[in-house]
Amino acid sequence: MYIRTVNYFGSTGNAENCTKSKQEKKKINFINSKIMRKVLLTVMMVSSLLAFNACKKDGATGPQGPAGPTGATGPQGPAGAVGATGAQGAAGAAGTPGSKILSTTGAPTAATGADGDYAFDPTSKMLYGPKAAGAWPAGVSLVGATGATGATGATGATGATGATGAAGVNGTKFLAGNGAPTTTYPSNAVEGDFYFDKDNSTFYGPKLADGTWGTNVMPLGMAYAARTYTITRGFEAVTQTSKTFGQVAKVTYKNFDIITTYEINADDAIRIANYPGWSDNREMIFETVNGSGVFDAVPTSAASFGVAPFVVGRRFMYTGNTANPTTTFNLTAVDIARLTSNAGAAFGYLTYAKATTGDSNPANSYTPANQNELITGKTLNFARVKDVNVAAETSGANYNATYTAQTKFDLNALVPNYEKYKQDGKVFVKYKYYTANNAGNSPIVHAGANAGWVDLTTYANSYVTGAGGYTTAGVTDVNPFSLTPPAGGVMGSAYLGAAAVTVAPNQVATPVVLASTANLNGNVVMNWTIASGTNLAGAPTSTAFGPMTYSGTVINVPTGARPAAVNRGFETAFYSVPQLTSNVAITGTGNVDIIARTGGQAATYFESTKLVQVQVFAIPGDVIKALKAKGVNVDNVNEVSQHVKL
Repeated sequence: MYIRTVNYFGSTGNAENCTKSKQEKKKINFINSKIMRKVLLTVMMVSSLLAFNACKKDGATGPQGPAGPTGATGPQGPAGAVGATGAQGAAGAAGTPGSKILSTTGAPTAATGADGDYAFDPTSKMLYGPKAAGAWPAGVSLVGATGATGATGATGATGATGATGAAGVNGTKFLAGNGAPTTTYPSNAVEGDFYFDKDNSTFYGPKLADGTWGTNVMPLGMAYAARTYTITRGFEAVTQTSKTFGQVAKVTYKNFDIITTYEINADDAIRIANYPGWSDNREMIFETVNGSGVFDAVPTSAASFGVAPFVVGRRFMYTGNTANPTTTFNLTAVDIARLTSNAGAAFGYLTYAKATTGDSNPANSYTPANQNELITGKTLNFARVKDVNVAAETSGANYNATYTAQTKFDLNALVPNYEKYKQDGKVFVKYKYYTANNAGNSPIVHAGANAGWVDLTTYANSYVTGAGGYTTAGVTDVNPFSLTPPAGGVMGSAYLGAAAVTVAPNQVATPVVLASTANLNGNVVMNWTIASGTNLAGAPTSTAFGPMTYSGTVINVPTGARPAAVNRGFETAFYSVPQLTSNVAITGTGNVDIIARTGGQAATYFESTKLVQVQVFAIPGDVIKALKAKGVNVDNVNEVSQHVKL
């Protein structure tokens, strides 16, 4: 509060002041608070004394009174102008990288993610992590256990039966039988039905209200009565009679006592990466003419090196490199120095011996190096002994087998009313034999005098077993159903006679006459024995286990051909007797007798093999009579086929 002093008495000027003081005094009276009235009373008393003296005369200024209470806060002034933008502060320190969940195919590798990360394989539903110290912990399956089967729900109520529909009108039937129909035959025929006489290929109907068949009688005749029937047959009832597995040889190495100071260098590392068999055999074959692409020279000793073509920079391949057979390398000065060291004694083991990177020990029993141990800087040592262990297999694909089987077809079952066709009409037969399984097992028309349709009329009632000719259009043929026909017989010269059938390489079926063999009246049953695989006699094969030397033909890189043989004329002492050991006898310098059996096929292989397709063209007697009346040569299937449908 602001307190102002006033004078009530004095001179004119003071009276004026006193007047003003009175006016101001009135302004102060608006304060109603008790506390403020007490304060004001005190102040006014002091002020009166001061004013009294002031009204008398102008005296000296009195001492400043005590500060009054703080006045009420006035209204807020208008906002000041916005200050200028301050300079950007320095960037804060980077935060610690957060962990991630990575998606992987299979378990994560050491190169996947960073420490703290997780990995999830969506296929196996395995979660790995967190990765720590560069390694992933074992995964945890996120697949929960299969829940128990829920209880079977209650059976719903049976729905209401639908309304019965109106009775339908009786439909007509198509009936068939032997002989012409009558008013009582067939007994189940009713008005509107149709009937087919299988004996005479005649169509009747519809049946009339009086029980007769009316005048609608239609012999099917030439355009409809002839039919072609087809049946395909192969091996049936294939039954295994024997299955014999072959022998296999397992090769191991021992006596790694050829100790050297040779280390795998950078050139060796490149060769090892491109030739997985490098540690077993390092025989090289060179270009005689550098850059020609024809590799036809194999060094026979250490003395060969340093002389063309075995000089520095000459290209070579490894003869045992079946993984990358056309990959080439260059001969280096280090290669020549190695191969010719120790007066050439190193040539044999540096070229042919089994290598290891293991340290030597008194027992020489450490194992050969695997591919991952063949790294730059490793010292090479070599095995002095190759050991062969021959044992019989008891499972797998290396076996041979024998089977019995049959091929059957019955024309009587294939062709309805077959006997009537034979007696009154004509029957022609056509064969299509199948190629071997390895040639697609596809049908082909047989060759010879009986190619195409064969007339069976002469043999319609007998199908005599054995040789016997008949004449069709001036051509003498044989019974196509003969089991032992002369050369040129339809079935005998191909599959269903005396000749053996090569189903595929090393898969041979031979016909055999058994008590079940039949060949009468178009009912054919052929019996077979099948030899599947190689070496059914179990003869031993002399197999080389000595040095793996090149004895093949020239390698021509641009074409991949091998146009000429190479005269090796060189035999190393490595892995020949006595360095070669075996549990069976060793013959020659490095051969072991092994009874090998391969190529055996399961019974299902033969059951799916097709041998022959038989087609029968049957023409009823009334059609034959009509064709003869027209002058058609009914013995000529080509003329007959022009008038009837095949």
